[in-house]
Amino acid sequence: MTSQIVQSTGDRFPTSRRGWYAVIVLAAAVLLSFTDRLIINLLVEDIRLDLGISYVEISLLQGLGFGIIYALCALPLGRLADSINRRNLVMAAIAIWSLGTAACGLVQNFQGFFVARMIVGLGEAALIPAANSIISDCFPPQRRGAALGLFAIGALLGAGVGIMFGGWLLAAIRGGMFSRSSLFGALPPWRIVLILAAAPAVPLLLAMAFITEPVRKDRAGPLRLAAMLQHLGAQQATIPRICLAVGLVAAGDYGLLSWYPTFLQRAHGISANASAVLVGLAVSIAGVGASVSAGLISDRLVRRGGLSARPSVMLGAYVLCVVAALLLNSGTTFVLVSGLFLWVFGSVAGNIVGIAVLQESVPNELRATTVALCNLCSAIIGLSFGPSSVALAARWLFEDAHALGPGIAAVTLIAALAGLAMIGTLGLRSLRSIDDAKLAR
Repeated sequence: MTSQIVQSTGDRFPTSRRGWYAVIVLAAAVLLSFTDRLIINLLVEDIRLDLGISYVEISLLQGLGFGIIYALCALPLGRLADSINRRNLVMAAIAIWSLGTAACGLVQNFQGFFVARMIVGLGEAALIPAANSIISDCFPPQRRGAALGLFAIGALLGAGVGIMFGGWLLAAIRGGMFSRSSLFGALPPWRIVLILAAAPAVPLLLAMAFITEPVRKDRAGPLRLAAMLQHLGAQQATIPRICLAVGLVAAGDYGLLSWYPTFLQRAHGISANASAVLVGLAVSIAGVGASVSAGLISDRLVRRGGLSARPSVMLGAYVLCVVAALLLNSGTTFVLVSGLFLWVFGSVAGNIVGIAVLQESVPNELRATTVALCNLCSAIIGLSFGPSSVALAARWLFEDAHALGPGIAAVTLIAALAGLAMIGTLGLRSLRSIDDAKLAR
């Protein structure tokens, strides 16, 4: 498979300074994207009461409204990123999803909110495939895991610090921050939060303008559909298996993050702001720790045992997720937050390593496409069904729409076991078949 991959003449990796600048700015972009994607999880009760919608409809806004267009556009936008200027594509994506986020704060009914969430999904579908492809062309394989790990920190800060900031902002607005403002004074707090969440797009677009599109490396030339399928099906379908594993665990991610703040508020009487701080700190600390350690550990394993050693880190990561799922339903607040911490650490570590394996298993012309395939699985399995699965599990399995704790525990445990089985059944021989000759590139 890899014998067809050729190097472009004279294509050196960018200087470290330029490469790390690109990583930092792209991490900021993914931070904003995850903040805009998840911030409505803090506003569930406010949105539901103001618009007069049900919990199931809220779960559709959290998941399916965003996920359906994200899933439909993932592969086309991934293929687009493999053929055009990726920097410019990311800039267009930032503008689109930020306008969609602002629109979420202006809608008047469920239908309008659903369409606005689709716009957010459209913009964000282009970001991660193009960004991962850019980063992979900025660093050699021996440093790629660390670079991708730093990039992933943006997602965790978006899910963690972004949620904490959203909680603080919501509390400040309720306390009268904009009470004298002619622009925001008459708006409910949840609408102001969503409108302000779109504002950082302006300085981010300016920072993106200073990124130089890197030279594409490991090129194989134009790939027909048959050649693409051959790459995707090689090594006992390693690529589809990793994509499915990440997507399955993502169902636990989105189910957990969509409902855990509400669960902590109901079960333990914690305020919205305090629950945002607890969840945000757990997600940020665990996510940053996993991003750094998983990248560095997998890079070390690659230096010692070749590229085929990297996927073994996913197995250990998903074992942590199984343990975490058993802690998420009952116990003290410390136990509940510890379970959240373990889950995020395991999920993030598995995701980072999985993306690195995808980038190293295909030629350049498929790098964004394989990440898009992974995002497609995350959107269809995780984002579209994760939040609703918790609500439906609470209603159907436990016969109580308010039984969020058992619903979260059930969804996360099933997701973790399924992801573990998907990677665990991938034979050692197939993992060793990954071409370690790429280390020389």
